[in-house]
Amino acid sequence: MLARLPSGSLQSSSPLSTAATLYSTSSSMSGSGTHIDSDDAKLQSSIDAAAQSVWKESQISKFQSSLDKIEDKIMNKDPTDSAYYAMGSKLVAENSSAVQKVVSAAATTVHFKSIEDGIKSFAESSSILMKALDAVSQVHPAVAVVVLAFKAIVTLELKRRDNDHKVIVIQLKMKDMMTVLLDLRSIKDPKQLAPDGTTLEGRIQGLMGRIAKDIDECGNACQTYTRKHVLVKVLKSISWEGKLAGYADLFDQHRKDIAFAISMHTTLGVESANVKLESLAESVRAIGEGVNMINLFRMLDSPREKEIMELVRVNGGPKECMENDAVLRKLASSKASHLTNSEGVVDPVKLDEVRKGLKEEVKDALKNNYALFEKKLELQKQQFIEEMGLTVKRESDRVITAITSGPHDRVVDKDLHLIWKEMNWRSSVKGRHFVLAVHDYFVQKLGATSTQDTQDHPDHLDTHSDNGGGTEISFVTGKAEVVDDDLWTLQYISLPRVPAILEAFDDDGSGFINVVEVNEFTSLRPQDWSLVHWIAYWAEGWHYTIWDYRNKICSILKGMYGLVDRMEIHSANRSLVDLYLSSLTFKQLDELIKSVTPYMEANTAVLEEKIRGYVDKEEERLKSNLQKVDWNIDGLDTLSLITGRGRIERYIFPLIYLVLRRHFWMLRLACQDTFTEDVLRIPAQSISTIMTAVLTRIKNLSVVLKQRSADPSALIGNVAFGMFKLLNDSNPAVDEFDEDAYLPEFGSGDIPEEELRSITQAGSLFGPLADNSGYEEAESFVQDEFPEGDGILHGVWTGYNYYSDDDRSDGLMQFNIIHTEGSKLRGTGIDRVDVYHMEGEVTSTTENGLDLILKVAYGLQPSEGDETFAFEFTGSLNTSTLELKGTWAAVGYPPNGPFLLTRRPTFAYPFLYSESELSENRARARWKFALTTIRQQVRRQRWSWSYFKDRMEQRKRYVELRLRMDIEQLYSVNEAVGLSSDEIFELNRTGEHLHPADGRYYISLAKKAMRMLCIHRGLFGLYCDGCYSGIIGQRLICLDCMTADLSNNVDMCEFCMDHTASNESLSFEHHPSHNSLLIFRTLYNRKRKVTITNAKTLITAGKAELGYSDNKIECVSCSCPIEIPCWLCVEWECGSNTFICTACQKKKDATYKADSHKATHSLARLSHTVASSKQTVEETLGSLNSRLTEELADVRSRVEKLEARVDQRLSKMEELLLQVLTAVSTPQSSS
Repeated sequence: MLARLPSGSLQSSSPLSTAATLYSTSSSMSGSGTHIDSDDAKLQSSIDAAAQSVWKESQISKFQSSLDKIEDKIMNKDPTDSAYYAMGSKLVAENSSAVQKVVSAAATTVHFKSIEDGIKSFAESSSILMKALDAVSQVHPAVAVVVLAFKAIVTLELKRRDNDHKVIVIQLKMKDMMTVLLDLRSIKDPKQLAPDGTTLEGRIQGLMGRIAKDIDECGNACQTYTRKHVLVKVLKSISWEGKLAGYADLFDQHRKDIAFAISMHTTLGVESANVKLESLAESVRAIGEGVNMINLFRMLDSPREKEIMELVRVNGGPKECMENDAVLRKLASSKASHLTNSEGVVDPVKLDEVRKGLKEEVKDALKNNYALFEKKLELQKQQFIEEMGLTVKRESDRVITAITSGPHDRVVDKDLHLIWKEMNWRSSVKGRHFVLAVHDYFVQKLGATSTQDTQDHPDHLDTHSDNGGGTEISFVTGKAEVVDDDLWTLQYISLPRVPAILEAFDDDGSGFINVVEVNEFTSLRPQDWSLVHWIAYWAEGWHYTIWDYRNKICSILKGMYGLVDRMEIHSANRSLVDLYLSSLTFKQLDELIKSVTPYMEANTAVLEEKIRGYVDKEEERLKSNLQKVDWNIDGLDTLSLITGRGRIERYIFPLIYLVLRRHFWMLRLACQDTFTEDVLRIPAQSISTIMTAVLTRIKNLSVVLKQRSADPSALIGNVAFGMFKLLNDSNPAVDEFDEDAYLPEFGSGDIPEEELRSITQAGSLFGPLADNSGYEEAESFVQDEFPEGDGILHGVWTGYNYYSDDDRSDGLMQFNIIHTEGSKLRGTGIDRVDVYHMEGEVTSTTENGLDLILKVAYGLQPSEGDETFAFEFTGSLNTSTLELKGTWAAVGYPPNGPFLLTRRPTFAYPFLYSESELSENRARARWKFALTTIRQQVRRQRWSWSYFKDRMEQRKRYVELRLRMDIEQLYSVNEAVGLSSDEIFELNRTGEHLHPADGRYYISLAKKAMRMLCIHRGLFGLYCDGCYSGIIGQRLICLDCMTADLSNNVDMCEFCMDHTASNESLSFEHHPSHNSLLIFRTLYNRKRKVTITNAKTLITAGKAELGYSDNKIECVSCSCPIEIPCWLCVEWECGSNTFICTACQKKKDATYKADSHKATHSLARLSHTVASSKQTVEETLGSLNSRLTEELADVRSRVEKLEARVDQRLSKMEELLLQVLTAVSTPQSSS
């Protein structure tokens, strides 16, 4: 039976509602004689109001009400009187198990309904609760630490755009715990003694500290979880959801601890009321606690998560999906994964992030995220403290004591209060009317009404009051006192600038100004500025500031691209810089800065002087906040912390300037040495987050402006001096950036010391790509003698750990085990990934040897306070065969497969006999193994050239195969790049026999080679139109199969350049004879149009030059005469006459006579072009006829030239013959 209050009394399952009832009860018990001073009364009233508000929003649902009515009907009648009672009792007794399941399911349904209601009202109820807790903390300072932590965590969560319901459930548990603190309202003195002699303050102080710490850690866990990709959340749901559920249980326990601590100090009257309601609260909570949190999480799974879960189930479960990369790629290719582009191709960069997330343990993820989270939390707490303790009081602000007359009394600023009152406005007013009134008011107040203003605004001032009045009002009856410092503002508070002033007040873009917006606008004003100064800034100064920052940003971008164009970036960092600069974010950034309306005013000296102080302070504030979060803008919540209150457009340009300036200096450092893999990941994410906020703002504006206009695009194009115009256009036509050519290139000098120190202190920037550290570590794993007896486990063991499903191994590994006192074991290990430490014990002794368990974790020493191990080896030692074997597994998971360790040295494993060889002839197999092993060891000790030559060839081959395998796994590439089955076997066979140090070194060389590759990504993923694979190395852009705006075209990889291809979406039919552009480096979006246009121009000029018969043009490589088809360098260093023949272009080792030409320069192919689009039969025949005509004309021309040359040579031969005949026929003179 559901426990509830009788009809007509308060009903609630919320601690807040219970608290509200207790408050009202205690108030009534206090009696009329109880004296409460005015401050306590106000505080108590505040708490009561908040508690009652939360109680009202948590009232029972209609579903619960229906159940209550049914229950009333049953309860009002004695059930034993019914004839069905006995039959029902018997039925329940006979089916007790089934009935219990139904009751449990019903309880779960009721609880889930209440959880859904709590999620929907989380934001509103949390806001009310935080206000109530602020009031409580003023009376009881001991709880301030936990209140501040709770407010910070909840506020950070509310700033997120994509709240996860599972995280909200955990925070509902936290909120439920915090509501118990409202019971402190009944205790006026925190130093009041309890019967046991302790004070309330002393009792709860330690508890509050522990709870605050747990709240912070929970907030970190929730944020880390929400940052994970949905595939990671689903595949590792056991680990992540188990962690979250643990916090739910922890908060339940804390709630009980708080309630117990408070109960020791409450009055008898309150305790009595508490007893009456305790059964109600506990019975309802019991339903919630009885529901397993994991089951509740399943109910809260999003449709996207459910779809992925089904795909995981069909493909063999989470373990199979995480361990089998082919299955993982299959999951990633589903639409629910959001890892594919518009063509359904998986983004390799995003997939790699998923792989890293799957490999990362929960504890490591929490540890890695906590440093940044702690900084964000401290920044949020600091902002709360500043808001509570540093409220700025300006001279022009009114003290609002009560609202007596109307809405105008809620306006804080004196000037705006007077305007609102005189205009008789209600709660809101049309924006234009408001701005015109403000304009006329200050013109009158400053006593400087201009003729131009009067002419532009002949009506002077129409009240536009909501009651329909239209009379003219003069705000100043006599001549106002003129403030000399503000006279300069009059030229800017003018009618042409009305839209800018309106926008400054109208935060939501609705076209109406309300009291809240007015107070918000004035509250952001600098303390030493007057209101008219503040308005003048937004009327004119803001535009000046935006344009100034826009030019600075353009200079920085010019410097960034200049570093790349001049090939100053270290070759090993080029792929990282390409990934950073070629993203969609930089295209959006170009559109943002290109949209800004130019600032054309010439005389800006006075304006610049008046606003410079504020602009510099704002820039310094943003920079300080960026430093507090280590320049890592990992989400919109972090961005909101950095910028503070107000629309994003207010801060966007100075913020982008500061961020890009730091990133530029990082690119300068990228010219010096090799970066570690993830150095530019955070910068790219930060810029992406900023642009996401801009796009979100545009989306919200579109919704609001749609109510004012059927086509909001025109209105959005005028917002913030047009900065959103191109971003809002689905197909923006962005011109070239020629007008920025006059801007200087940023950062030509040395890197400032402050910037260098800030960047290098933030984390490890540089690191060697080739990891040869394993060779030093391997020295401790060499052993010549092995102990026996009790110390038989001592020393080095070498072998493999296998996977059960396909007999794969991770290569050779070595354990150096030390048998300490008793049964305890410890030691170190090494494999081709890293070194690791281990601990374990001998669990038992058997006839044949020992049983033992070893737990392994990477790193030579465990982290401080971290005793968590990654893997567990459970096995036994056979003392007769000296084999240590068993199974291995990730800690907490089923076994992955067997392992086998022996005393055999690593150099012997490549020559180890197989099972088939051993069974065929055991003696021969062992003798062969011994001979080859000894021979190899002798070659190694003598430093034989053949030994080093074999190692070199082995290294090159392994690195080549490993590189191709990595490319194939990360990118969908042409089958010519992928490995054949024989090559896969060769790679695995070689990898298994490599020494761990060699394996680590060779793998690092393959990664280094990967970093040196040029991977063409494009904006939305770039794939060959011939084989539909990724393009790596050379990229051919067809200049004939291209849209008119140059935005899309046919792309070919180096394996498909000589093949035809079709692009269905563009209706192009590509032919190898088309004019094309061959590039060897990433083509950035900013350079795309100018590069393609320049290539087309040079092709036309090149064909014209080759058309002149007198010009003898040679290949710059082989000096052969150039004929079409051929290639022409399009780089400016080479001019316009660097031609290369087709044969030399295909040579990878070609040399060039022209010193200016490099192998990485882009080339344009000059061809006799055929039609590029799909045509009808008639059109095709017509184009073929035209081509044949052209070719016949060309042949005729060549034949004519050949005939002329033949005639010329024949005539010369004739002359020669005549000379010979003449000489022969002439009689010789006698001697």
